[in-house]
Amino acid sequence: MSEPEFIDPSQIRSGPIRHESLPPELLEQIKAVYDVLGRYLKRSLEQFEISFMRDADPASEVGIWLGITAVWLDYHEKYLDDAVMSDADEQKLLSAMIAISTGVEDPAKLNVPVKTGKRLLECYDRVAAEWGELADEKPDDEDPDKDLRDREH
Repeated sequence: MSEPEFIDPSQIRSGPIRHESLPPELLEQIKAVYDVLGRYLKRSLEQFEISFMRDADPASEVGIWLGITAVWLDYHEKYLDDAVMSDADEQKLLSAMIAISTGVEDPAKLNVPVKTGKRLLECYDRVAAEWGELADEKPDDEDPDKDLRDREH
């Protein structure tokens, strides 16, 4: 995998809206993610929903965010006794989880202490394994997130 390239966030522009609406079940999942992570995203629920409407494959993107949310919850349960850190620290943690979801596996490149990065990677692996076990319990045609998990391994 090539090295991630820094992009100035002020230079990022939104793409076109590709989906006029999203299915109710996706909207429910987006709200569930937002209920956990929304305060650290620096955008409203509506803005967050619209970002999925811009995505070529909103269901896959929602699946990624559900995974990030599961990792966030796992990390807080296992290492913080469900306590919440300062907003700035939580935003760094969330940024690290997003980086992991894109394939960054080096804890030193996650912009959090290396120990924290290692723990996040452990949580990510644990959540992926749990999702894999759930997939094994369902036939492939009943598991809409199977392709997402396969790409993550």
